[in-house]
Formats: sequence, C-alpha cells, structure tokens
Amino acid sequence: MDERDKMYFYSPEEFRNILKCSRGLCYEALRQQKIKSFRLGNRYFIPASEIERLSQSVTAEKDSPTKIESDLW
Repeated sequence: MDERDKMYFYSPEEFRNILKCSRGLCYEALRQQKIKSFRLGNRYFIPASEIERLSQSVTAEKDSPTKIESDLW
C-alpha cells in the first residue's frame, strides 16, 4: 500500500462498516468515550489505531474465553 493511500482517520460510518457494528452502538461508544476519537464541529474522527486496538481485543477474547474484555460494548 502506498503511503498516500493509507487511512489515518475514519468516520464513524467507515469505522462501523469495518467492525460490523450498528450505528447506535458506534455512536453510543463514541459518546461514552470507549472509542478514542476527536470532534471537529459536529463530525467525529476515529484514529486508525482504534481499529487495530479493538481487533486485538477481540482476538485476545477468542484466545482466552474466560477473559471477557469488551472495549466497545
């Protein structure tokens, strides 16, 4: 991937499409600050590192079923 093509921030819509979660769940997590983000005006921007963090969290849960840590919900 070319450096120019790399996404550094995602909109909530892009974020939820990648993680396959509902719109309500995504915005509720944003409001509760469970997802790192920042706002410019009325728009949220979510760093690409959050996708990696949440993906690792889900992978860790699958590897250890007794440990339930859900950062998003």
